[in-house]
Amino acid sequence: MSSSDRSGDADSDRRGENASARSPDAEAASSGTESAPGVAGDRLRDALDQARTRRQPHAVALAGAAALGVLVAWFHWLGLVVGGALVALVAPSLRRGAAYALAFGVLVLVAFAVSIGDSILLVPEMRPIVYVTVASAVGLPLLGSVARGVV
Repeated sequence: MSSSDRSGDADSDRRGENASARSPDAEAASSGTESAPGVAGDRLRDALDQARTRRQPHAVALAGAAALGVLVAWFHWLGLVVGGALVALVAPSLRRGAAYALAFGVLVLVAFAVSIGDSILLVPEMRPIVYVTVASAVGLPLLGSVARGVV
């Protein structure tokens, strides 16, 4: 083996060591891609910004959030908190988020009233429990809208 062959082998060994010593972040930065969680987070932030600022994506996101919230609330009362958080997250401001959450609560209350049908006529006779129902329908989504202040 000649000396040039040996130096070529040594160079390739050093390159292999350097390549294996590089971190995945350095490789991702050199290849122009980012790690999956960073990309997903950026995409989510971009989609949320679009839903908050542009009219059509805002309407679609708000309707989807309200529908998903009603669906979850149909199965469990914590769905009221989740629904309030979802509709507030697509709101452009904290104040509008609280207003959307209150409107979501009224929507759920109306859906509940429609679902009980003719039994709605007996509601005035059940006064104390009706207060809890109305307060929950309005208050729990408002509690969920606090998520808008965090995000």
